[in-house]
Amino acid sequence: MIEPNWILLFCKKRGRWWVRLLACGRYHHVKAIAYLPAMRAWLFYDVKFNGTRLMLAPEDDPATRVFLHDYLDSCDLVAMPRLPIPKRVAPHAGFWCTLAMKHLVGIRTGALRPDRLWRDSVAAGGRRYESSSYDGSLHESNLGEGSREAAPSRPPDPRRTSCARACRRRARALSGPRRCRTTS
Repeated sequence: MIEPNWILLFCKKRGRWWVRLLACGRYHHVKAIAYLPAMRAWLFYDVKFNGTRLMLAPEDDPATRVFLHDYLDSCDLVAMPRLPIPKRVAPHAGFWCTLAMKHLVGIRTGALRPDRLWRDSVAAGGRRYESSSYDGSLHESNLGEGSREAAPSRPPDPRRTSCARACRRRARALSGPRRCRTTS
């Protein structure tokens, strides 16, 4: 198990007017990165109003260097020590496991409990797997008529795909880091 040492990035870039209004003060956003030496990779964690991004980037990839430079641009950093997880009698208001998971995968649902999120996730095209009570392995649930076809995956966002390609090309072609226009 890898437990990362997180570095918090406090962003000074001015965002949209309503973000500036909500986050009045010097910093307008906070996100986190961690270096994973065993994997020789960077882990990025960014929660925004429209979803959660969790990305892993190998340190030896030229595109990672460019992305890391842009990710750190106009940010102040705080390297956090590993703190004990606080014991709570109630969940954080507004952010518990169900809300965190629906934010992570980007599903639109009013689910507040795991059972409802299960139903809504399956209804949104998620593929069902249940743990076997005998050996702990995963087996595919009956998806009606014994279907074993792969569930349709979400098509890639062409802006992100072309942006990633453009950033990789720039990293190879240019000596200095450049910002990708479609990344915000």
